[in-house]
Amino acid sequence: MNRWRLLGLASLLLVVLGIGGCFLFPNHPPVASFTVVYGIDENDPLVVQLDASGSTDPDGDDIVSYMWSFGDDVTIITPLDHSKTVSVPTITVRYLVEGRFTLTLVVVDSRGAMSDPVTADMEVPPPTQGS
Repeated sequence: MNRWRLLGLASLLLVVLGIGGCFLFPNHPPVASFTVVYGIDENDPLVVQLDASGSTDPDGDDIVSYMWSFGDDVTIITPLDHSKTVSVPTITVRYLVEGRFTLTLVVVDSRGAMSDPVTADMEVPPPTQGS
């Protein structure tokens, strides 16, 4: 009889863990990180590459979504608008005007955890050295 109780308890524990996840191994949020790569089009200084491939997840989960926000001070960025969610870590955008812009990135892991937002200012085109 004890064997059946133990088996029933183990089965119940597996069901609870499968439905609610394990409280011993919580899903930690990923950490967003990005760099801005200038000069990818020598004929157009308004084209930049945004690279979030340095984003990580402490649990080793895959990062499945990159949510970019370009701030309210940008009217239009081609091919994006004020924000864009993509599944690849690197995107290329062309700003329509020169200026200083604020970028924000949030990443999401394969278990749905979201990172804290990472924000940075960038200047398009970048200031020349010596200025």
